[in-house]
Amino acid sequence: MTTEKYFENIKSLKLLAKKEIGQNFLIDPNKASAIVDLLDIQKDEKVLEIGSGAGSLTYFLSQSEGNIEAIDIDEAMLTKLNEDFKDSSNVSIHQGNAMEFDYSSYDKIVGNLPYYITSGILEEVMKGALKAKRMSFMVQKEAFFRITAPMGNKDYSPLSIFVNYVADIKREFIVSPSSFAPAPHVDSLVFSVRIKEDVDREEANKLLTICKKLFLNRRKTIFNNLKSMLGNGEKASEVLAKAGIKETLRPEQLDTSSYLKLLRSL
Repeated sequence: MTTEKYFENIKSLKLLAKKEIGQNFLIDPNKASAIVDLLDIQKDEKVLEIGSGAGSLTYFLSQSEGNIEAIDIDEAMLTKLNEDFKDSSNVSIHQGNAMEFDYSSYDKIVGNLPYYITSGILEEVMKGALKAKRMSFMVQKEAFFRITAPMGNKDYSPLSIFVNYVADIKREFIVSPSSFAPAPHVDSLVFSVRIKEDVDREEANKLLTICKKLFLNRRKTIFNNLKSMLGNGEKASEVLAKAGIKETLRPEQLDTSSYLKLLRSL
């Protein structure tokens, strides 16, 4: 089947897209190909596609020399893909929940992440992908800016801090609503992820856990949040002093290096 024909077939499925799981099928083969190209898949690399949907990315992944696994939760789409790629020896299609998946064995990861659980999936991937060094994702544009929000921004969050510590994130290109069927109401954005060398994964996960606790009350000072966490004001003061952090600052006023100092002081 030609590329044009394959993507015409995807376009014809738009009425089957399920809003409750955030399905919008990518119908632009140039964009799909560009997303896959960002991975620079090498021979025999183990590649995971999250949320394979109607197969827009799977189509180009199947043409690589990698060993491709694609997961989705939609049984109807899985049936379609198993038929589409039944003769592709390097492609394996199966049902999987991205929030409850083992990412540890993959070399590369790619996906069009559903808007309603973008942050949750990205967190699970970044925590669990112990081997992967390169990833590429498509998300709603505003989700990207939340994920990469800088210190002081209203969207600055534990995930922003965690991602900044673990990886280098690069904005790649915008994908307009017309590239999907059905068309969403907002632009999407593709970004690439390169995991930093020699990242201490255990420390990274501890950093995320601590930051979540210290962001529970964003309007409170870091001292008050730490006091609540430790149950001891004197101990909180001692930890902050050791880390060189002012007690009057709020959680969004501390950068990644400050949170690392705080974690190590604890």
